[in-house]
Amino acid sequence: MPKKITPKILLQFLKITFCFSLFLSCSTDETLETIAENTPQKTNNTGKALYYKGVFATANSQFRGVFDLNLPEGMQDLNKLNSSATGKIKLHTGEVFEAMATEMRSKASESDFKVFFDSEDLQFTFMLDENDQPLIQDVVYKNQQGAIVAAEETEENPVTPVTGTYKCTNCENQNTDVNGIALNNNERTFNMLLTTRDGGTSLTIQTIVGMLVNTELLVNETCNTVDGITYCTIKGGEGLTREPLTWTGVHKYSEDGSNDCGSISGTFQYDSAELGAIKGEFQSDNSCPTSYFVSPAGNDENTGLSPQDAWRSINKLNNTTILPDTKIFLEGNQDHEGNLYLDSKDANDPARPVIISSYGNGKARIKAGLEYGIYAYNTSGIKINNLIVAGSGMESNQNSGIYFYNDLPGNTKLGFVEITNSEVHGFRDNGIVIGAWNANSKNSGFKDVLIENNKVYNILDNGIQSFGYFSSTKTGYAHSNIIVRNCEVFNIKGYSKNQHSGNGILLSDVQNSVIEYSTVYNSGSGNTFTQGGPVGIWYWDADQVTIQFNEVYGMGSASNKDGGGFDMDGGVTNGIMQYNYSHDNDGAGYLIGQFTGARPMQNIIVRYNISENDAATNGGSVYLFNGANVAMKDIYVYNNTFYIKEQSSNKASAAVKYITWKPVKDNINFYNNILFAENGADLINIPAGYKGYFAGNIYHTTDTFSINYDGKVYNSLEDFRTSGNEIYKNTAVGLQEDPLLSSPGNGGIIGFGKSLPNLTAYKLKSGSPAIDSGILIDLDLGEIDFYGTALTNYVEPDIGAHEEVTSKRSQPVATK
Repeated sequence: MPKKITPKILLQFLKITFCFSLFLSCSTDETLETIAENTPQKTNNTGKALYYKGVFATANSQFRGVFDLNLPEGMQDLNKLNSSATGKIKLHTGEVFEAMATEMRSKASESDFKVFFDSEDLQFTFMLDENDQPLIQDVVYKNQQGAIVAAEETEENPVTPVTGTYKCTNCENQNTDVNGIALNNNERTFNMLLTTRDGGTSLTIQTIVGMLVNTELLVNETCNTVDGITYCTIKGGEGLTREPLTWTGVHKYSEDGSNDCGSISGTFQYDSAELGAIKGEFQSDNSCPTSYFVSPAGNDENTGLSPQDAWRSINKLNNTTILPDTKIFLEGNQDHEGNLYLDSKDANDPARPVIISSYGNGKARIKAGLEYGIYAYNTSGIKINNLIVAGSGMESNQNSGIYFYNDLPGNTKLGFVEITNSEVHGFRDNGIVIGAWNANSKNSGFKDVLIENNKVYNILDNGIQSFGYFSSTKTGYAHSNIIVRNCEVFNIKGYSKNQHSGNGILLSDVQNSVIEYSTVYNSGSGNTFTQGGPVGIWYWDADQVTIQFNEVYGMGSASNKDGGGFDMDGGVTNGIMQYNYSHDNDGAGYLIGQFTGARPMQNIIVRYNISENDAATNGGSVYLFNGANVAMKDIYVYNNTFYIKEQSSNKASAAVKYITWKPVKDNINFYNNILFAENGADLINIPAGYKGYFAGNIYHTTDTFSINYDGKVYNSLEDFRTSGNEIYKNTAVGLQEDPLLSSPGNGGIIGFGKSLPNLTAYKLKSGSPAIDSGILIDLDLGEIDFYGTALTNYVEPDIGAHEEVTSKRSQPVATK
């Protein structure tokens, strides 16, 4: 199929021979001799082997294909012709048929010749005119008359054969027969041969209407390359024609030859004196996926199939069925007013996704006004890339930026959604949302979702969210395999509503999911809900989920509820928070909470994280609560570094804190953590009737040592051991010492796109008592520490989020 035709991007004037034909019916030998006698002929005097490519069709449109012919050096030598001269046709359906040279006839001289090719299925003759151009005649394939149009191909002058069909669009009631062929709207052959000579391109069209017409068109061609595909718009008018003919087409091909994409499609009109106006639509057999272009300078009356023939409005897209594999391109650095809507008739094939992106320079801007930007309802198989989606402003807009929603019955999960390299801002509800709700099936939703490299900001409620139909008694989840990666989310303000608002990234009703390498900051300050507040990055009602390699700071809450960094909340099972950095938030650095009515919570791991100066108005560095009758259990918090400096706005802060609600006591464990409290903050604050198990931790404060555990205050580590903590196998563990951190309290902002291991403030100094002082725990530690150090080479674990690999001694496994 067509690859590159010509490197020229500027307007070209092409000479096109347009052949509407029954096409060269098979002639008698006498007729052939007459043609030969009247056509000046000669050999190619270079003596080189020659290669020709062309297109083939039979007169009744039953067969079509591409043609190639190899001629050896010295083709006047019949012996060489017999041994190596071959012609082949390859039908568009894939079958290949070959004919060998069987006879050569010469006249006055060796340069005046005709070669005959023959086989059981294919016969034709070959000769050259005075300009060395091939004449291929007497074509018969399987006893059907046909025609071949060919041209010589060299390295400098490529030839591209294209096979295809057309349908007459106004022949449905046409009863006229021409040469025995009725004009109707059935498919008929429409082949093309594109040849490049001296920087210009000629186009010969081989088609079947019922009569032979030769005409020349004055055609201009403009080309643009978008996303690796070159689009050439070719338009021809009456200009130099001898016949009243107009022709418009789009040629697409892979610019670098990296794939087989290549196609030609378009329309024509031939005003025949005998037949009247004949209109047709043609399409090559091979094709690139359809592409639609939208530009403020376009026109909705155009085809929309190339940048030069772009549509003008998003509304035109909304009124077009977008089939799988289609690409939609909006002109970059331009405003596109409107709201893009896709439903179940659009896309819906995960294996052949629709792509919505920009072309030209910069990102296209969808100006959504008061409505949504892009809304996909009960459909998937869609990739949104490299766009700016802007609402009228978070105080005035009434919807979400990019919204995928499924309310189908039957627990239907729609596959493949990607939202990448885009900006979303100025909406009330959500920046990006993956939603589902069906009270009967409960678990309809989406699967295989990627949200990556996006910037979401100036949103009132939630930056990035997923939700489904919540039920404390259901099994299963609405969504699966959601990845949020490398996203920057900020200024998600929050507002007065009957639930929390101002969340950064909030995923729920999902199984198998990860949020990673993202940064959320300066959000939540407008939340006024008194029963809860926003968190930077969190899950609830989810299973097998991970939060890793993220930074959250500057989270607030006007109600002094929450406003924290990270959270595994109600109904999460098999959740991990690791390698994260939380700092300078109003609420907890790391929240683990079970609300009333949630599904059971179990098996939560918090490891190799750092918290600095969190809990400015509520909570602690790590904060646990339970409001459910079915208590949370199997919680493991290990190898974290928690630094907290109490502020006047929260005189009840602690490195580890529980909320007084319903008991938290079922296998809650804290191993090998650094608890560093200053300015009056408690090391631990756990109310009476609540339990936890602490072993192998370092406790350090610059003020009075204070652990409030199970309703009793302990003033030293030795005193705390009387509660049964920091003892296992009758051995005292844990340390009450300065851990010698590099610069505690001075971690500051790392920033989006930067590596978290740049946070050197919490590395251990040489000689730190935390080195090699941890206990071996019978848990999966993961592969690395916070700073990327492999955890496979040590004998003794360090305490905290930094592992210095200098271990020499051995410790037993901690047990309760």
